[in-house]
Amino acid sequence: SSGINAEWPLRPGFNIVDNYERRNDNNKRVIGTLMGRYDKGTVYVTESFAVPHQETEEEVSMDMEYAMRIGELQKKVNTSMYTVGWYSSGIIINEYSSLIHAFYKCQCPTPVHLTVDTQLKEQKMKINTHISSQIGVKNGTEGCIFTPVSHTITGAEADQVSLKFFQGLRGNKKTPNFNDQEQIITSCSEMIAQINIVMGHVKKVLSGEAPSDKELGRQLMEVVQSIPNLDGDTITNMLNSHMQDLLAVEYLTYLTRQQLAISARINQIL
Repeated sequence: SSGINAEWPLRPGFNIVDNYERRNDNNKRVIGTLMGRYDKGTVYVTESFAVPHQETEEEVSMDMEYAMRIGELQKKVNTSMYTVGWYSSGIIINEYSSLIHAFYKCQCPTPVHLTVDTQLKEQKMKINTHISSQIGVKNGTEGCIFTPVSHTITGAEADQVSLKFFQGLRGNKKTPNFNDQEQIITSCSEMIAQINIVMGHVKKVLSGEAPSDKELGRQLMEVVQSIPNLDGDTITNMLNSHMQDLLAVEYLTYLTRQQLAISARINQIL
C-alpha cells in the first residue's frame, strides 16, 4: 500500500470537464495542475487550473512557464495552498504521462495524477488517482510506474444546489435557465416549503397528533442554533461585500481564459 489517500471536492472536477469541453479540436486530452495541501498522508485537492499543451503521436509539449506562474498566483491568494499534482482527461496513461509527471515531481515531493473519463466510455465518469514509483537500474535505464491510490470525492452543502439543478436537466429538451435571480427564488421557495413541512410536524407533536422523537428534536434544535442572529442591515452589507468579491473573481477568470486562449494560439503557430 502506498499510504497516501486523495480527497477532493466537486469544484475541481467541474473545472476539468469544463476544460475538456473548451479544448481545441486538435487536442485529444487536456491537462492541468491540482492545487491543495498535504496532511497526515492525505492529499487535499482544493483547486485546479488548465495548462496549455500540445500532444501528437511523435511528441508532447506543455507550457511549463505558464503552469509555474499561475501556480505562484494561486499561492498568493491562499498561502496554505500549493501544487499537489496534475490531472488529465481520459483514463489512459502513456509514455507522455511519465514526462508530464516528471515536471510536477519537481514542483512537489509526491504529486498525484488524477484521470477523469470525460468521454464516458463505460457510461459513467470513471475517476482514478495515481502516484508514481521509480523503476529501473541506478545510473542506467530508469522509468516510473503509476500505482493507484484511494480517493474520496467530497461535497459541501452548497454543492447540492448545483447537483440538483443539473439532475433536473435530465430528459429536458428545453434550454436550461441559468438566471441567477430565478435560481435564488427557486431555492428560497423550496426552503420555505421545507420549513412549512417541519412547522406542520412540530405543531402535530405539540397537539399530540404525532408522537415525539427526541433525536429529531435534537437535530431541529441544532439547525435553529446554527442560524446566525443578524439584522437586515448586516445581511445587506454582507451581500454587497460578497457581490464585489464575486465580480472581481469573475473578471480575473475572464482574464485567465483570455490568456489561455492566446497561449494556445501561440503554441499552434510555433
